[in-house]
Amino acid sequence: RTGLRTIYGLTLTLTLLLSVFAAIASSVLLASSMTAPLLQLAEGTKAVAEGNFRPVREFPGNDELNLLTQSFNAMTRQLTEARDQVEHKQRELENAKTYLERVLANLSAGVVVLNKDFRLVTANHGAARILGHTLLQRTGRPLAEVDPALAIAFEAAFADYALAASPKDSWQQQIEVKRSAAAGGEVGGGEPLMLLARGSRLPLDDGPGYVVVFDDVTQVISAQRAVAWGEVARRLAHEIKNPLTPIQLSAERLQMKLADKLPAAESEVLRRGASTIVN
Repeated sequence: RTGLRTIYGLTLTLTLLLSVFAAIASSVLLASSMTAPLLQLAEGTKAVAEGNFRPVREFPGNDELNLLTQSFNAMTRQLTEARDQVEHKQRELENAKTYLERVLANLSAGVVVLNKDFRLVTANHGAARILGHTLLQRTGRPLAEVDPALAIAFEAAFADYALAASPKDSWQQQIEVKRSAAAGGEVGGGEPLMLLARGSRLPLDDGPGYVVVFDDVTQVISAQRAVAWGEVARRLAHEIKNPLTPIQLSAERLQMKLADKLPAAESEVLRRGASTIVN
């Protein structure tokens, strides 16, 4: 009986120890199975905070924790797609901006952008070439300091455009400004620049602004003036020629009719006089 009691005691003790060990192992496995998705979510959240939208490990099963990891991966996929779309749109905007800057840089016409206070925002190389100013290095400064005559003309044009009875999308007029020394002329002298300017309002990031596009039409105006003076000279020559023709015919007729009826001396005088008139 004592031996059986000892065997039963050892057997029950071993059974108890095995049960405790099995319970501890089961609890550890259960805890790990419950905390593994949470650990994955913690690592995934940290990665998302750093900008890495990699998916986390998904666990089989339909319990709440496993569904949470699946939902987290669906969110990261949506964030990845959204980021890719934003980067694609940003690349498109950068390409469009680069293309527009390239087009403006190669335009022969001048383009000047001003803010609401008529401060220079940007300008292309065509404007600097026409005006003879390094406009790109003077951005942010008032246009009145860069070119006072041009600033006065632009402000007056936009003021007339704003005060017009019927509002228009843009204005167009011819502006005369002094040619600067950098543009190949003398300040205060020389032939002025004739600009055909077109202006309109332009919304900017800090509020309303203005954009003005202008061309140098000085040579065109000079050519038109030359054509006009040529037409005046042609008409003047025609009007002068009208009375000269009958005078010539009359002198020749006098010489023909009177040459044989006058003495030699008077005939010679008549011939010389008629020749002078004809010549």
